[in-house]
Amino acid sequence: MQLRPLTLDDKPIFDKYVRSPCMSLSNYAFAALYVWRRHFQFYWTLLHDHFCIFAKQGDDYFMPILPIPCAVGNLSYLKTVRYASQFMLKSNQNPQIARIENVPEELLPVFQNEGFHAILKETEYVYRAEDLGKLRGDRYKRQRNAYNAFVARYPSIKCEPYQPIIDRDACLQLYERWRKARSEKYDDPIYQAMLDDSQSAHRIGITHAKELRLVGRVVRIDGELRAYTFGYELNSETFCVLFEIADLNIKGLSQFIYREFCKELIGPYKWINAMDDSGLENLKRVKRSYHPTRLIPSYNIYESSVNLP
Repeated sequence: MQLRPLTLDDKPIFDKYVRSPCMSLSNYAFAALYVWRRHFQFYWTLLHDHFCIFAKQGDDYFMPILPIPCAVGNLSYLKTVRYASQFMLKSNQNPQIARIENVPEELLPVFQNEGFHAILKETEYVYRAEDLGKLRGDRYKRQRNAYNAFVARYPSIKCEPYQPIIDRDACLQLYERWRKARSEKYDDPIYQAMLDDSQSAHRIGITHAKELRLVGRVVRIDGELRAYTFGYELNSETFCVLFEIADLNIKGLSQFIYREFCKELIGPYKWINAMDDSGLENLKRVKRSYHPTRLIPSYNIYESSVNLP
């Protein structure tokens, strides 16, 4: 099987295949994968007219998403999944790495019948765009109060489109200040590693926002960029928020940029996917405080022959 390195030039090919299914999981988008290319080497190939992405973890392969388009009722598709899985098992020194990630819960019975077993990977938070943009009712009282207090303090503030030439370096500098503040507050080694990992993801996303078709917004206070957010269209009904960074010293700023961004999404999109909580309790509390309409679990699947720890 011939694998080709995944580059920005391959995005149109990826988009051609991913548009067929209406997937709800955030990773079924080119940008969501590509921003992590500093951590994994991504490769792709076509198997039985299905686009397959492989990520190399050290010397071993895994698949970050199912082959696309996803057609589980098709015997040819199941053959593709099996072939890809066998390729990983034969190529890997560590068979436990040979997995397919981000499998929707509703597809698990099909793969379990084919001899795969599943492990929960993460859970994504999905909201009604209207709920996040309008913040109506008592359940959003805290967020609404924070937003209103911020606007009262900075009445001329605006949330504006990201402009690469003007804003790129300022966004990267803001991330570094945010990262330093978070690093000093939380000394957990896992959290510290996550901060290091996300640094390159933000840099790639910010630098290649246009090529990745990311929608970006920034907030300036007295001419200085103090917050940014980026996201992408997952499908015709769902928009994913990929990044959000706000100056931690400015109370209400994060609530402001989040609501302003979501306001724009009302109408074009019904749903907003805020992705997962990375297993962090503080992030979990924040995402639950916005009252998700749906929690969407995703799973990793493995061949039944693989002995998991």
